[in-house]
Amino acid sequence: MNGSADRITRRQCLGLIAGAAAASLAPALCRAENDSKLLRVAISAETLAGANINDARAAYLLWIDAVSREFGHSTAVTVPGLFIPTEEMIRGIRQGTIDCYGVTALELAKIADLTDPGEVVLQDYLAEGIEYVLLVHNGSKYKTVADLRGAQMLTHLHRDMVLLQVWLGTLLAANSLPPAERFFGSLSPRDKVNQVLLPVFFRNADGACLARRSWETAVELNPQLGRDLRALAVSPKIIPIAIGFRRNCDAIGRKALIDSMLRISNSNAGQQITAFYGARRFVVRPASCMKETLEMVRQFERVSAQRAGPRKGKS
Repeated sequence: MNGSADRITRRQCLGLIAGAAAASLAPALCRAENDSKLLRVAISAETLAGANINDARAAYLLWIDAVSREFGHSTAVTVPGLFIPTEEMIRGIRQGTIDCYGVTALELAKIADLTDPGEVVLQDYLAEGIEYVLLVHNGSKYKTVADLRGAQMLTHLHRDMVLLQVWLGTLLAANSLPPAERFFGSLSPRDKVNQVLLPVFFRNADGACLARRSWETAVELNPQLGRDLRALAVSPKIIPIAIGFRRNCDAIGRKALIDSMLRISNSNAGQQITAFYGARRFVVRPASCMKETLEMVRQFERVSAQRAGPRKGKS
């Protein structure tokens, strides 16, 4: 497959893949005769941020082979294909054929009523939320967001950035500005952080949007970026991706699954894989930690609906 929409590095998607693999390989708290209670796990294709799904699945199989030697039998199984579209994900959750799911906050907002309100599983760096930054050159004419009308913007193509459209939409609406696709001259995704930052640094692009943590890492490596670029706008802290559970799914299986996800990085195989790919560990947080993020998503949906106006044929 070709095109940026089909690409992702293994490093970018491993955190997601590791969680799914952990789900498949949870400790054997139920016997073969109770296979009907196995939790069914799926991952939204939207969380891959332009992944080549075949490459992602290959990395998943590499992980599962290593971890299976550590944990053996499972209390969960993956749905065929593992990575599925939003519509299929929501349908499966509503029909009760998917019990555990890795989804974007946009998708979670659509199934919040079906999701267990007790807890979600997150990668540790997402637990307190992350921020997006909109950067411009210090020597540019841009002083406010409104000044960016017609600007050529670069964005980081990464799974952490799946809520960029939501943030920009709410940011522009709050400033009484048009939606991003009509306000900016262009919004062009780039695979690597340097491909986002350096054109702005060299004045070949007007602005850049990326995660603050990626920006801060780049500044550590090249302090000149921190001196010549500045943040024109910063998002609230948000959690772009979470692993949730369907209401009323098997409680014993859910606990086993969560326990395995939390301790998988402590296994020998898990340490080898995480060291090789740079994956992070998982943490459990109350589902309420998603409240502010979901509120921003719903605000974006309201603004988008208002701008779209009534559908044709309806008053």
